[in-house]
Amino acid sequence: MKRTNPVYKLYHSWQSHYVKSVNEGTFVNGSDEKNSQEALSESQGYGMLITMLAAKKDLATQADFNKFVIYYQQHTISKQNRLMAWKQNKSNNNIQTLAKNNTDATDGDMDIAYALLMADQKWHSTGKYNYKKLATNIVNDLIKYNYNDENELLRVGNWAKNDEKYNNLIRTSDLIPSYFKTFYELTDDKRWQKTYLKSIRILEKLSDKNKTGLIPDFVLVTDNNVSNVAPNTFESEDDNKYAWNANRVPLRLAFATSNQELKKINKKILTFFNQQNSIKAVYNLDGSSSNDYSSMAFTAPIAVAAYQQKSEFQNLSEKLRKQVYDDTLSKNYYADTLKVLAALMIDNELK
Repeated sequence: MKRTNPVYKLYHSWQSHYVKSVNEGTFVNGSDEKNSQEALSESQGYGMLITMLAAKKDLATQADFNKFVIYYQQHTISKQNRLMAWKQNKSNNNIQTLAKNNTDATDGDMDIAYALLMADQKWHSTGKYNYKKLATNIVNDLIKYNYNDENELLRVGNWAKNDEKYNNLIRTSDLIPSYFKTFYELTDDKRWQKTYLKSIRILEKLSDKNKTGLIPDFVLVTDNNVSNVAPNTFESEDDNKYAWNANRVPLRLAFATSNQELKKINKKILTFFNQQNSIKAVYNLDGSSSNDYSSMAFTAPIAVAAYQQKSEFQNLSEKLRKQVYDDTLSKNYYADTLKVLAALMIDNELK
């Protein structure tokens, strides 16, 4: 019975708090401000992944997923560019993309494409939506608009191609080898294979750079060279720390893959966190914490990585799994959404 599922209450609490309806579609509200609603391609991707993982446990339906598809289709950059515009703001009953926001954010598009492939696997593509075709369009447009021939990786967004300062900037949480492998198998485009191999090499280099194995939010990659960025290069003073982007790396390296190289990278990170009394929000790469407080945005991805390697990190895995399964929400979109995503990944045995 689905009500006995350990994440049933957590998923439904998240759904009722964050999933919003507009123009026949649904989106995940990425705004933490009261009485304010905004959609992000990032939150859309998370919402679609969460809904697919919930559907595998009979907690969500195909109709639930299709509403996310409707919203995605309404907010692509253009008819020719099927990547999703990264942000929409809601005013009155209308939600729109401002011209300055009509660019993409790579991670959101990858999650949307992967969720569509999960939908194709579960429901096939013979109904109202051809999920596989929609996913293929996104995957091809990621190559067309975001692929960097020089470093064989994806830019942070399509806009970065024409910006010398950001052309070689890499958001480390965009390095998702399991996705790249899937996209290569889907399209047979050799560039995805190059990205798959290169991303693993870059992650290994970053892991080897310090004793903690912690990886920074952003790096610069030119050819095969990886260099750290200065604070405030792109988003914040934490750009060169294990902060609000890189916090997702352990989850990305553990979900839907059993790659041994990725396990090794996560094992080093897990070894570090296994020695800490608690997981804080934001770390310097030497392991010193920048803040005294904790956030599920940092705890949840470690829970996923620890679950994958629970034979070696049994106590850590069990402790963190209990925290992630707890149905209390923090009312912070990012932390709560990563918590639900992690809980459902664990409940689905990381598949």
